[in-house]
Amino acid sequence: MSGVKLFRAKDLDLKPGERGITTVPVVNAGYSKTFGAGIGTLRNCSLEWTVTYDEVLYIMAGTCSVKVGDRRYRLGPGDMIWLPKDTALVYEAGPELCTFFYAVSPVTASPSTSKTDAFPEARPEPA
Repeated sequence: MSGVKLFRAKDLDLKPGERGITTVPVVNAGYSKTFGAGIGTLRNCSLEWTVTYDEVLYIMAGTCSVKVGDRRYRLGPGDMIWLPKDTALVYEAGPELCTFFYAVSPVTASPSTSKTDAFPEARPEPA
């Protein structure tokens, strides 16, 4: 049996939480010893954060901004941003739902991907 895992966004709870964000770390420390990845959403939020890991965000739908110091990076569908370790930032989103893919390294440095939660896996098709 292969270690390959298939996850479908439709099987995940992507509703933003009370702070306006949710992250679903489908590839976490339970699967990988080196990097983590998942899907998240932002809505109506302004969240200060310092990444303690390297992170890439890829915007799948909607829009958001990442504010770093006196610069604001506006992101829309198809945009990707690299956030190096120790970057102090503010994630910002308006009323439109923003859905994003994220990848982090190392897996254990991120609060979301350091967990070992299991998520629903989809079945592959026969070859």
